[in-house]
Amino acid sequence: MQLEKEVQKKLHQGLVEMRMTEEKLIEIYAAGKVPGHIHSGMGQEGTYVGVLSTRQPGDYVKIAHRPVSASVVMGMPLKEFFGEIMAKNCGNSGGRGGINHTGRLQDGMLGFSATLGCDAAVPVGAAMTIDLEGRNNMVYTFFGDGTSNRGPVYEAMVLASDWKLPVLFVCENNGFAISTPTEYSSAVPNVLADKAAGFGMPSEVVDGTDVEAVYAAAMRLREYILAGNGPAVLECKSYRWRGHFEGDQCAYRDNSVAARRIAEKDCLKNFEAKLLERGVLSEAEMAERKTAYNAAMDQAIAEAEVTGEMTPETLFDYLYV
Repeated sequence: MQLEKEVQKKLHQGLVEMRMTEEKLIEIYAAGKVPGHIHSGMGQEGTYVGVLSTRQPGDYVKIAHRPVSASVVMGMPLKEFFGEIMAKNCGNSGGRGGINHTGRLQDGMLGFSATLGCDAAVPVGAAMTIDLEGRNNMVYTFFGDGTSNRGPVYEAMVLASDWKLPVLFVCENNGFAISTPTEYSSAVPNVLADKAAGFGMPSEVVDGTDVEAVYAAAMRLREYILAGNGPAVLECKSYRWRGHFEGDQCAYRDNSVAARRIAEKDCLKNFEAKLLERGVLSEAEMAERKTAYNAAMDQAIAEAEVTGEMTPETLFDYLYV
């Protein structure tokens, strides 16, 4: 079933914003404006845009370290987003956290740890809050295929399942855990979905580069969860376009395979072809969206750069209440 035109337009806008933000992060990193690493999520935008387009006010979300541009799609102002990554005072924690510590609770965006998976119980705790307050909301928690093998993730799944908490566990399976291919680290082809039955959870596996398929699956599981049935698992298959971090030479994989996957499974390019064929958006309208968003990013970065940075006197502010 084809989605309504307004939903298709919303999905496209999300893909444009995430892709262009990821590209801009690489650009400012190369320009020496980012203290620390960039973990690019280019090519994986379909999973986040598809899932997050189903959320409603009052829901909570815990993203992973890739693609961090999901913060923008969830409502974080561009100046605040880029300011944090460039260690400027206007960042969401005054530049103290950097790229792996973006959060904005007023948008339902839970913070996250750079030690992947160790905070898997945090979104379950958020689901307990929803349950205790009797709200018709849920929690989305994202992690990669490598993180899905960690013990804290399974502990969180046990707790959510036992108490029938409203959590959607989203595994973004991009094929690699740093340099380890998924087939080396998992005895089953679907690293989390194939294990979901052991926790009494239903699961779906979708092409993470097909934003409409992701949206439809997330909506089905959302309806299941909000009906009081407890948590569920959604595994989205994609491919990590770039290295684990910028500068990673990817000596552990075949570059020809990567090039083919990038050419054939570009979530934005393929969706735009569908929108053109359906007459939902024209090439001019798509170009206008991109031009406007690029200008907004450049303005936000320029404004963030002049807000200053931490000083030795302020470096340890907010560590204690």
